[in-house]
Amino acid sequence: MTLTCSALQWPLWNWTSKLATDPGMKLAEAFSAFSVEVNATPANALVPLSLFKDHSAATGTITYGYVWRLGHPINPALLSFSNSSKVQGYNSSTSSARLQLGLESAYTNDSSNGGYGSFSSTLFSVNAGLSHYASDGTPAWDLAGFLLIQADTTPGREFFCYTIAPIGTDINTQNHTLLLFLSPAVSGWSVVLNRSNSYTGMFYSQNSYTWSNNALVAASIIPLPPTGSDQQLIRGCGLYANTSSGVFAPGIIQPRIALPDCFWLGSNQLSDPRRLGRVSNPGGAGTFYQLAAAYSGAIDLWYLHPTGTQPLVGWDTVGSLPWTTVPDRLSFCPLLTPGPVAMGPATGPDFLIDWSTAALGAAGVRQHPFYAKQLQGGGGIGGGSDRPSTGVLWPRGSP
Repeated sequence: MTLTCSALQWPLWNWTSKLATDPGMKLAEAFSAFSVEVNATPANALVPLSLFKDHSAATGTITYGYVWRLGHPINPALLSFSNSSKVQGYNSSTSSARLQLGLESAYTNDSSNGGYGSFSSTLFSVNAGLSHYASDGTPAWDLAGFLLIQADTTPGREFFCYTIAPIGTDINTQNHTLLLFLSPAVSGWSVVLNRSNSYTGMFYSQNSYTWSNNALVAASIIPLPPTGSDQQLIRGCGLYANTSSGVFAPGIIQPRIALPDCFWLGSNQLSDPRRLGRVSNPGGAGTFYQLAAAYSGAIDLWYLHPTGTQPLVGWDTVGSLPWTTVPDRLSFCPLLTPGPVAMGPATGPDFLIDWSTAALGAAGVRQHPFYAKQLQGGGGIGGGSDRPSTGVLWPRGSP
């Protein structure tokens, strides 16, 4: 049980192939191996993973994908990805691949959608800028690509992350990263999907889902990662569950579900997804690798690769991929592990009371770096005057 980071690249990407050595089946192989190890941990007995469908389920010559089952003691979910035509996903509107997340109870296992079944309702469904198809896709281009997988089966740290990205020089490019991870703060697998920009389309989106009261719901990331010209990466971001109404009752404590600590979010202002970045860790051992290259104003996703981390048997190392060294202009900010958020009644966190999770009243206000200054009267710390608490006390003065 350990962290692995595994890479493969193809001079001609072919998502439509059922060969064991091609992208679709290699992804299935890695996910299956991860599932077996994770499911062997007794603490995961109620949240088992399984490969429900892979490329072998395709009933035609166009649709290929997967269906993964995300176990849960009450509401197991299915994550489904498949193509429906040969359109390549290279901007915010040109794609016919579809990634869906839905409850198992809403899923029909039949031959629809090219063999990948259908949902009567979904938690999310995205289809733009998602698909690398094959050399006969539309539009046609020199489609070299890579598959990169990070996985940790260590009890208490379980996650599985894959990235599909181009390595050629064609301008019609895109990439996407999908992260599944467990957290003791919630009852099931959390999901983060990061789609980054096409050079021609310049778009970006991020979808996050986690658990609240045994329901899988949309989530937001907090604190908000740096974007644009900040040129900073931060570690310590977490998810917090949104509500269906968007309004929280006052005093509700929402857990913040910390992302695995090897993932960093931020921006380095390099807007070309063909040039995924690499930079040495200025704070110690390891190397940062850019999993998603977003344009200025969006968010990059980076992975800190610990020195000595090995790939799966038969896979290459992450360093074998064609990375571009990023200029030394990034700053790195590891944050504290995010604590609970005191919500409401607004539509987001109330940072006035969120500053101190131990003191949600006046004491929390006095510890806040901004509001404490507003309470300082005659120069005292945290409000009030400079009167000593012991010894000779001078008069307060006339009212």
